Amino acid sequence: MSFQEKNAYAALAKTILIFGYFAFRMVQFHLDGRLAGPEAASLVGKSFLVLMAAAIVAYIVLTILFDIGFAIAQKDPKPDFTVDERDRLIELKGMRAFLAIFVMGFVASMAALALGATPVAALLAMIFAMFLGALADDIAKLYHYRRGF
Repeated sequence: MSFQEKNAYAALAKTILIFGYFAFRMVQFHLDGRLAGPEAASLVGKSFLVLMAAAIVAYIVLTILFDIGFAIAQKDPKPDFTVDERDRLIELKGMRAFLAIFVMGFVASMAALALGATPVAALLAMIFAMFLGALADDIAKLYHYRRGF
């Protein structure tokens, strides 16, 4: 298993953990009735900004932990960190999957706004589309690495 493939697995786990926590918080806010008031959009925006700041730190820490875990499991004294043309193409295919899903989610949330959805629902739909796009990115990379592209 190449270093880039290991990173794709780690990225998938990190995406699920980080956005899973955000979804958990939004469900808590909904159950508390905080997503129905006049400050709901501000609350979602602030929560998302905090999530992004925390996600950067968590991403770095989890990357280090996953790399250490993979190194221990593989017992490889000199892992290969070389990035070749194939890795770049797989990265681009993952990015294409992310953008396709995110753009569809963005357009769907704008359509929902046009049909009368609340701004908070549209904002959450865009964040959810970003999460689905990130999952699609990671899954596309794993697919192409496993396929042997």
